[in-house]
Amino acid sequence: MSARSIALTLVFVASLGIIALPAARAEELSEAKREAVRQLMQSSGAGAMGKQLAGMITQQLVSTLRKSRPNIPAQTLGIIERETTAIITESVDAPGGLLDRMVPLYAETFTQEEIEAMLAFYQSPAGKKSVAAMPGLLRAGQQIGLQYAKDLAPVLKQRLKTALAREGVVLDKLPD
Repeated sequence: MSARSIALTLVFVASLGIIALPAARAEELSEAKREAVRQLMQSSGAGAMGKQLAGMITQQLVSTLRKSRPNIPAQTLGIIERETTAIITESVDAPGGLLDRMVPLYAETFTQEEIEAMLAFYQSPAGKKSVAAMPGLLRAGQQIGLQYAKDLAPVLKQRLKTALAREGVVLDKLPD
């Protein structure tokens, strides 16, 4: 899953939280609800976010190091990559890690009944297929969206030129 996909997913989850917050906030975060949220996060694939996060951070760190220190030995980069991935992966599920920090967001967003309904879905064959298929769908959808934008660009550019000219606005060149 790309960084953009993860960001969009997090924005989506946060948006749901804003919409559902008043209804769910009335419930206390019991240990049963905390455990149900953790199960939901694992079943829905949100628990795998840590591995994705580790990969993204590691790639960014190694890329930055390569640019800032082009002569850095490959062995050194390998150690940095290995250790960065390990520490992030280990800490995600640890007490106080990423999953523990996400639990209150889910708990405030969804009622116990909603969490149980989503758990039932994600543990069903259709839910499992959805989780397995989602990364590929997101990648393919991103490619479709990029191609769509490329296809639409000439039409948009021409229309903007026409509208701007009609309004007396002159631009040497529209951005590509």
